[in-house]
Parts: sequence; C-alpha cells; structure tokens
Amino acid sequence: MRLLLLFLKEPLPGEVKTRLAATLGAEQASIVYRAMVRLLLMQLSGLEQCHLRFCYTPDDAHDAIRFWILSEIMDSPEIQLDPEDIDFRAQGEGDLGARLTCAARQAFQEGYQKVAFIGSDCIEISSRWIQAAFAQLNDTHDAVIGPTPDGGYHLLAMQRYLPALFDGIPWSTSATCQVTTERATEEGISLYTLPSLPDIDTEEDYQSALAGPLGTRLQKMVESLGKTF
Repeated sequence: MRLLLLFLKEPLPGEVKTRLAATLGAEQASIVYRAMVRLLLMQLSGLEQCHLRFCYTPDDAHDAIRFWILSEIMDSPEIQLDPEDIDFRAQGEGDLGARLTCAARQAFQEGYQKVAFIGSDCIEISSRWIQAAFAQLNDTHDAVIGPTPDGGYHLLAMQRYLPALFDGIPWSTSATCQVTTERATEEGISLYTLPSLPDIDTEEDYQSALAGPLGTRLQKMVESLGKTF
C-alpha cells in the first residue's frame, strides 16, 4: 500500500505565495498558485497503485479545499485522478516538522508501507517521478529525497516511520535539504537522492518556469483563472 501526501494551502489572496505576492500582488499570486496546483494535478494523472491525500491548511478549510480540488478533477478531462483514491486531511497544529511527523505517523499506523510527501511549489513533479521515488524504496534505501536549487526539497519518501527526518530541521531555508541529509546519515538512514527540480517561490522562479518546458501550459492556466477570479 502506497500513499502520496500533497501538502497545500487554501488559495486565499495574501495567504499563499507571499514572496511572489511582494512583486505580483496578492490576488495575482493566488491565481498563479491555483494554476500551479491545477498543473500539478495534471502532472499526477496516471498515478497507479497509490492513494492520494491532500493535507491542507488552515484546518477549518476542509469544505473549501475539497470543493476546489474535486472541481478541478471533475471539470478537467486532462486530470486523470480517481476521486475514490483521494481523501482530505487537515495538517494540524505546529511547525512544518510537527505536521509532517503527524502525517507520517498516521500513514504508517493506517498500514501504508511506502509514503511520499510533496508540496505544491514544484510543477515538474509527475506520476512517473513519484513512481520512480517509490521504486527506490527497497532493501537498499530507507528513504528518498528530491532537492530543489534553493536548498529545500520537493519530495521526501520513506518505507518506515522516520520522525528524525522532521525534528529540528530548519524549514524554508537554504539548509533544509542539507540538514535533512545529514540527519539521515547520523541516524543510519540510507537515503537515495533524486535529481533536483525547481520550485516556484519568487517572481524570478515564476519567470523561469514560464520559460521552461511547462511554461506555455502554466501561462494559459493563469490567464484562464484570471478571467474567472
């Protein structure tokens, strides 16, 4: 049994993509965020033998998140995800480490044998990428990490409960991935590293994404959502 946990936020202006909002404005940044999530859902189409859980914040946004995500899935023929293989769960309280720890603990208590975490900042993650990460969880590797150019990571996967990888990590800094990797070494956790993928946090990141392989699709989604916002 495999589980992919996608951490995301309710797309409210001023609450998402704050660094991007500093130059684009809060409303435009929220539109970009919604477009990023839509594109990520398309990228995850075809995910096989894997349950998908949307871990949302704030905790009282269940109905809003569920309506948003299910509407995206039902309204777009390009998103091939089965609602029967999806559920929603609040992230809960505490810093990111505490929330990831809680989500991992619950997942393994529920019987999942391989668990992967992603956020909503990297649009280049795909179902094939997730499958490749799961494939590296074997007799050789306890966990898999996918770095980002800014020092964070776009994916973390594990085949057993490893709270050490979440405790005391400097989140949202240039040292996040490095410290996590060092922690794995200290704890005797065999860690496989995937190739780096970019995320979108700033306007510079956004412009790079628009010039990248998914840029045309992202731009069209931003324009479409902007007309209905």
